[in-house]
Amino acid sequence: MPGSGTPHHGGVDDCAAFDRLCKKVYAAARAGAVDCTDAFDLAASVLQNGTADRDAAELASLSLECTPASRTRMAELARALLVAVGFEPGFSEEPEWLVRLEEAMRLVNHDLAVTGLPHGCRLRVQDDEPGRTGNAYAEAWDGHTGTAQGVFPASGADPVSALVAVAEDAQDAVMHALWSAWPVCPTHGLGVHARVHEGVAVWWCAGHVVAPIGRWPGR
Repeated sequence: MPGSGTPHHGGVDDCAAFDRLCKKVYAAARAGAVDCTDAFDLAASVLQNGTADRDAAELASLSLECTPASRTRMAELARALLVAVGFEPGFSEEPEWLVRLEEAMRLVNHDLAVTGLPHGCRLRVQDDEPGRTGNAYAEAWDGHTGTAQGVFPASGADPVSALVAVAEDAQDAVMHALWSAWPVCPTHGLGVHARVHEGVAVWWCAGHVVAPIGRWPGR
């Protein structure tokens, strides 16, 4: 292993193994301490692809030295490399993202109830369903689901993006269940859309805010 004096070729030779490595390195880098062997394998995998990456070269060098003083810098470099290779963490790496999405689902269900619908939606995560791997999605009371891609884990990185993403997906599921627009602007009778307005997740209609998502006006 790096730092032991034993030659280590590093890198991984298939996509599944590389994804597992990225997940492992991400979790360690998030905690601020990356395993030297894993760091070397990540750097080597990038360099083996023919990419002249300065961060990868530095990470490989530091992982071979494997000193306690270099751990912080290794974590920084590892995070930068993960971004560069397009790694997207999931709910297993960022469980609080799912918590935010579930809270957003609760708020959207409040709006469903206020608009007179007797049933809410539930948020599901199903890794083995084609087209939805790793994403969450809203499911209506009759089994209809939301948008094709569902809700990406990173949507849960902050409460506002979580609320907009879940509202959009739930809205799609509900409209499939009802075969009509939902929710509808009480002033114009038009279907509204979830969006961010002045830093707040809102239901938006024809140039004006109907209500913040989760606070649809009562009848």
